[in-house]
Amino acid sequence: MNDVRVCPFCAEEVRAAAIKCRHCGSLLSTRYAPGDWYRSSRDRMLAGVCGGLAQQFGVPAAVIRLAFVLMTLFSLGIAGPLIYLVLWIVMPSDEWAREEAELDQLEP
Repeated sequence: MNDVRVCPFCAEEVRAAAIKCRHCGSLLSTRYAPGDWYRSSRDRMLAGVCGGLAQQFGVPAAVIRLAFVLMTLFSLGIAGPLIYLVLWIVMPSDEWAREEAELDQLEP
């Protein structure tokens, strides 16, 4: 049997039962859409919001962090931290998503 599928992010072949792509590291769970935003557990300084956004948009995390700093400076210290806090609360961690996907794979 040929139990493979194509990763929607990098178009490489991975096992059909895979939860995470071994080529690009993206989550492959069918429960979570490829466009969902997750906080990064690997690229984090505080909560992983900037790392997760950087991974989603395909830019370096430093660019997202700089955008938050500039947003904070130009809004007199309000918009940057407020948006970061809201995203911290709203965006699930990619570790949580991975655990949920593993549980979905175990259920019949």
